[in-house]
Amino acid sequence: MSKLASLIRQTEIIKLAKRKSFDWETLDQHLARKEEELGHQLCISKRTFNRDLSEIASLFGIAISFDFKTALYSIVPEDSSEENTQLLEAFDMLQVFGQKGKVPSYLLFEERKAKGTEHLTSILAAIQKQKLVNIQYEKYWMWELEDRTLKPLALKEFKQRWYLLSLDENNKFKVFGLDRIRNLEILQEGYQVSQHMDFEQYFKNVFGIINSPGNPVEEVILTFTEFKGRYIKSLPLHASQEILVDDGSMLTIRLQVKIEYELIAEILSHGDEVRVEEPERLRDLVRKKAGNVVKGILVT
Repeated sequence: MSKLASLIRQTEIIKLAKRKSFDWETLDQHLARKEEELGHQLCISKRTFNRDLSEIASLFGIAISFDFKTALYSIVPEDSSEENTQLLEAFDMLQVFGQKGKVPSYLLFEERKAKGTEHLTSILAAIQKQKLVNIQYEKYWMWELEDRTLKPLALKEFKQRWYLLSLDENNKFKVFGLDRIRNLEILQEGYQVSQHMDFEQYFKNVFGIINSPGNPVEEVILTFTEFKGRYIKSLPLHASQEILVDDGSMLTIRLQVKIEYELIAEILSHGDEVRVEEPERLRDLVRKKAGNVVKGILVT
């Protein structure tokens, strides 16, 4: 059995487990259907299935175990990570392209492409080897390129843009958009970090990339129309999202976040299908910016 078939089978096991708990018979029937649909040999023995579960845990960070009380297999949330979901999505898309590697005419992508992704491989290599990188960086408000030498720490994606998280020449934490990096060179000089940053904690209460140190975390309450609310429930704005009201006519949610530019821009993008309930200062900020739009005022 090919490695490709194994990967396809493992992703199908994960997708089934995400939908519901299952027994061996349900899995066998599911793989039989997918085998005919995808044209790969997917049906397996229980011995191979147990090996798949180990590989799924190590490769995708998702733990699936057997519950003797229910006699069902299911995902163990506390031992699993959702961070690799995009890997599953990417693998599904590769299957769509087929062996010829061509995009079908009936599969339509956005014409807008993320810039700077050509630097991803180099930056990842520099992070793994702990090597300094030299970049030429173009700030949107400056005409000249800025030459910077950085200690690359991590990469973060937000709204189809990639960002380099790093320490600058003065060991200050800085974020650089990959779409504004014009040239990048991995230097021979290595670096050490005295204290590793907890990025999960750093971005925990942030919507986007901006995290102003003195800005407090606040309780943000937003109300959406019933129609827009369906989208907000299917794709939450933030990990802290909590539903307060969902009565069929509107959806009210609560977020625990800092009020930064990116949050305000997100709220404005929903137009008249959202209302800011709390806090008052956020409501005033949104009202002011919406008023500028109506009046045709550009704020530089």
